[in-house]
Amino acid sequence: MKINVLGKVYITLMSVYFVISGFNALLDIDSKLARIGLSAIDSDGKISFILIYCSLMIGIGVSIALLYYFSKTWGYSALLASIIIASFISFRLVGAYMVGGLSNTQLSFLGVELLELAIGIFLLYKSSKLNQNYA
Repeated sequence: MKINVLGKVYITLMSVYFVISGFNALLDIDSKLARIGLSAIDSDGKISFILIYCSLMIGIGVSIALLYYFSKTWGYSALLASIIIASFISFRLVGAYMVGGLSNTQLSFLGVELLELAIGIFLLYKSSKLNQNYA
């Protein structure tokens, strides 16, 4: 029973995190670009950033929430969040390999993502163990 509460809290936090992250960047594009060492040459660059980053983050957050709403279980949403976070980690490492290292900013993102992924995997593992006991 407790794992279900933790699972619901996890997907709520992940959904809210993704949506807020997307909207936060949308409200101050130049600041977000500067934080990650980028700049947009013109309005097309800013629109591209909105399409790539903001729509992705908001879309993921909304997808996590809607998947829970329609499935009436948090497992699928936690699986989606965990896969997305694992993808972020994988491609952050691929990028680091390609450019020759990780900056302090990238290391901090990586640390948070590893924690988020570990929590998601733990909850999914415990949830499947719980479900096997009742099968």
